[in-house]
Amino acid sequence: MKNSRTVAVFMLLYLFAYGTAVLCRGAVRQIAAINVRPGASERIRLRSTDRLPGAGGEVRIERKGGTTEIEVNLGAMKPASLFGGDYNTYVLWAVPPGGPAENLGELELEGDRTSLYTGTRAQTFALLVTAEPHYLVTTPSAFTVLMNKPEPEAPTIAYQVVEGVYNFERSSLSDVKEAKAKVHTEVRQAFTAVRLAQRAGAARLAPEELGEAQQALDRTLELWRQRGDRLGIVRQARQTVRLALAAQHLAEGRAFQDARISTEGSGGGSLETGRRNLRDGK
Repeated sequence: MKNSRTVAVFMLLYLFAYGTAVLCRGAVRQIAAINVRPGASERIRLRSTDRLPGAGGEVRIERKGGTTEIEVNLGAMKPASLFGGDYNTYVLWAVPPGGPAENLGELELEGDRTSLYTGTRAQTFALLVTAEPHYLVTTPSAFTVLMNKPEPEAPTIAYQVVEGVYNFERSSLSDVKEAKAKVHTEVRQAFTAVRLAQRAGAARLAPEELGEAQQALDRTLELWRQRGDRLGIVRQARQTVRLALAAQHLAEGRAFQDARISTEGSGGGSLETGRRNLRDGK
């Protein structure tokens, strides 16, 4: 019994240290749902949270066939990088009932404004905007800055957020100024993505994949230092994010697998027994 408890404690500490999805993405929140009637075109308002007071905007939603077209226009925004730490950009999410949130795209700022034309297959869903480390995140962060205003008697949808993983310097942008020109964050996103992969233990658990991401980051930084073609820098930075995210996910998966093997091994009397049980699906 004592040995099993020791292994369990070790597993928790191990996963916490590497910031895996198992422990750090379990926070659940509620948001009001939107139901779009087939063939209907509607306009809804997004309300700001305490993270970014004063921001707001309008969303045009139209259901066509099996797709809901979404056009977002936001104002009084401030750069997500001002939160500091790991935050760099904003992402729009659709949250359907019973399913994971869907990343609908990055909201790039032009001064204090941004717009995005996108879509989702969902007919019933909620909309929110979050500050994120990079454009390819797969789960919303806890830093929600905008969400759809609830309608009377509208049902609510539960969804998960990443909490306790990302570093930040301030929790609200109420006391900072807006940007005056286009905000470029691609290089910062690339750097942060590699850093997150490292913190997930990729140096040990996915060294080859992390090496590819680091090489891509080096090329990104070299292009940036040489003041190369802007489009080339963006392409290289986004490739870095993709490689880093792959390394991060692989490291997290292997960390969870190792912890499960350790747990199975302690329960079955040996590490080899645990590996055999995991291989056989027991």
